[in-house]
Amino acid sequence: MHTVYIIYSPTLDQYFIGQTKDLRITLWQHNAKTNPATAEGKPWEVKFTQQFATRNEALSLEMKLKKKDRAHWEELINSAQPTV
Repeated sequence: MHTVYIIYSPTLDQYFIGQTKDLRITLWQHNAKTNPATAEGKPWEVKFTQQFATRNEALSLEMKLKKKDRAHWEELINSAQPTV
């Protein structure tokens, strides 16, 4: 399974969108500052997840979400069921 996720940093008041095969490890990496794109945002919180059978499906949603704005992401987060 591949997971598209939206994480949020209260420190920076920013969202980050990505896709992964193992959300637990990926979230740890974001919070351990191993990803330069998210290093300053610790702590990151999972706000949205959606699972897919293939990586191509996950990448497709990830790219679509990255083209949207913050209002769209927050609407998606608020309409989704709790994730973790």
